[in-house]
Amino acid sequence: MNFPTIDIIIPVYNAEKTLMRAVKSVLNQPHFGQLWLIDDCSKDNSFTLMQQLASQYPHKIQIEQMPKNVGPAKARNWGALQSQSEFIAFLDADDAYEQDALEVASSVFAFRPEISVVRLALTPVDLAERYAKHPNFDYAWQHMRMTTATNTVFRRAFFLACGGFPQDDLFAQFGGEDGALGIATTKINTVATLFKEKGVLHYCREGMHAERLLNAILFQQADTNIQPEHYQQAEAITERICHEINQLKISLNTKTGIQPLILERK
Repeated sequence: MNFPTIDIIIPVYNAEKTLMRAVKSVLNQPHFGQLWLIDDCSKDNSFTLMQQLASQYPHKIQIEQMPKNVGPAKARNWGALQSQSEFIAFLDADDAYEQDALEVASSVFAFRPEISVVRLALTPVDLAERYAKHPNFDYAWQHMRMTTATNTVFRRAFFLACGGFPQDDLFAQFGGEDGALGIATTKINTVATLFKEKGVLHYCREGMHAERLLNAILFQQADTNIQPEHYQQAEAITERICHEINQLKISLNTKTGIQPLILERK
């Protein structure tokens, strides 16, 4: 059986120090098709590096540059629109794939055609001890593995049907668009997890977005900038994604063909 190839999408913003590591990890994957690097108007030398990589690997690396800084959600979505692959994966510019990580994802799609979302293992690297040695760390990290974008592989048609990563102003302010989509996918589809296989190395640093989640779960330290109404807005966006997919399921399950309708007006 021929395993399908997977296009990789990496949003890039001021990532010149880590981008080469991420790109090399993609080039080492036997089952990737093309790598899409989407520059989000970086202020460092990221785009220059991207141009050099595209010149070095013209048949493997495609680059795009957004006209203005739009955030990771729109950059990822733009990459998904450019790809023509049946399957796409998202990787952050400061993370890296382990060897053969995409092989296990590709095999799932080959043998389980009903699967539209795969989540790879997510291994923290250089995580602060206050998190790593906490007795409830595994429980908290499970939330990371199920909500972050960097370890996700999608059937592209399903991803686009979901509307991609939500681009609402709420997420532009606080982040978390990957969590909203991640939660929605678990409500509307089967999410295959490969947490005991090769996956993604998540390089940690002080101030990373994951700290907000870990602080809340492990130390009950909620971000004071996020108010209850913000959580309600995020939940409403997740439900919007679910509603749209459920309506699509109804449409797709009806009879095909042309059905003339007669409207009666009273």
